[in-house]
Amino acid sequence: MKTILILGANGRIGFELSKFFLNENCKIIAVDKSFSQFKYKDPSNLLRIKIDLSKEKNFNLLIKKISNQKKIDGVVYCLYPKTKSWGTSFEKVNEKHLKENLYFQLGKKILFLKNIYDFFKKKKMKSSIVMLSSIQGIRAPKFEHYKDLNMHSPIEYSASKAGIISITEYLAKYINNKDLRINCISPGGILDNQKKEFIRRYKKACISKGMLESKDLCATVMFLISADSNYIRGQNIVIDDGWSL
Repeated sequence: MKTILILGANGRIGFELSKFFLNENCKIIAVDKSFSQFKYKDPSNLLRIKIDLSKEKNFNLLIKKISNQKKIDGVVYCLYPKTKSWGTSFEKVNEKHLKENLYFQLGKKILFLKNIYDFFKKKKMKSSIVMLSSIQGIRAPKFEHYKDLNMHSPIEYSASKAGIISITEYLAKYINNKDLRINCISPGGILDNQKKEFIRRYKKACISKGMLESKDLCATVMFLISADSNYIRGQNIVIDDGWSL
């Protein structure tokens, strides 16, 4: 039985991954500050750790809580912290909010990866880390999709998602360890009550489905954690129904 650590397990993608891996008879260590979506009785192969990882001091606390695990086969980082200013237009970007958002979106990830790397190194564990980037980490937004809809794609989002791809490549080479791998996926847009006109415009840029559902990412994440991807390292796998072509 594989043991999977999912950070942000109560989020749109994290919750879907949690359900998927439980159905695949994996043991799940679900980490989040809330478990509002977890309505069912916890099965024996689900461990919930309620902790707020927006606070740096809690990284060490999380490591302590998982220190008794004999193995962790995979780590999926789904946390998506945002400030109140998130989603503003480029014209309204200011220094304070820019610093906060880039630190939340990139700085926190780097600090977590440092902590989990130290943990795996000490424990001599074999594992696979999967980060979440985005198609907007590899391509500019299609701004025509947002026109006159009072919607924005923040520049901090594109910068941070591109940064995740770079961090993944950097660490794959820096770690240089046959037993510890890191890769990332870049999903297309995920359905989340967006305006109908936006969804219609978005689909025209794709080949079949258009905007995705969180469940569309699960099989790829499973592949990156499995032994079938042993020699895939530092890569960014795009799942976007052709949006980026």
